[in-house]
Amino acid sequence: MYERPRYPRILVAIDETPAAAFALRHVVPYALDQNSHLTVVSVAANPPSFAAAAGISPQQRADQIDREAATHLREVAASLPENLSVTTLLRHGDPAEEILALLDEQPFDLLCLGARGRGRVTGALLGSVSTAVLHNSPVPVVVLHPPPAES
Repeated sequence: MYERPRYPRILVAIDETPAAAFALRHVVPYALDQNSHLTVVSVAANPPSFAAAAGISPQQRADQIDREAATHLREVAASLPENLSVTTLLRHGDPAEEILALLDEQPFDLLCLGARGRGRVTGALLGSVSTAVLHNSPVPVVVLHPPPAES
């Protein structure tokens, strides 16, 4: 009567927060067990123009954010099991909009993300973003909230 759900194509949205790491730790064993393909996306948010640090232009700040997000994405990918089928994507812009656009552009069966992330690279990737994708996603969404000790 109750069968284990099968999600062959899983999208995981990450940033540099413990909540994102928590979500990834939960989805990787499932993906391995089900032989699912995992796509890990990070969104480098465009910094507001007033957020440029002294002596750094908005473009230089955007480039710095992009480099940090790309480095983090590479590190995450390198930490994943070798027998896991993984694709990584780096998007630019508003995290919620980019995640939803990706769900429209490619066939995914499930979206996973951590709750209440406040990563410096992607801003508030998960909080208002998790709410936005929950209400607008064409696929099931799993939002994983780490216990207080991990967040």
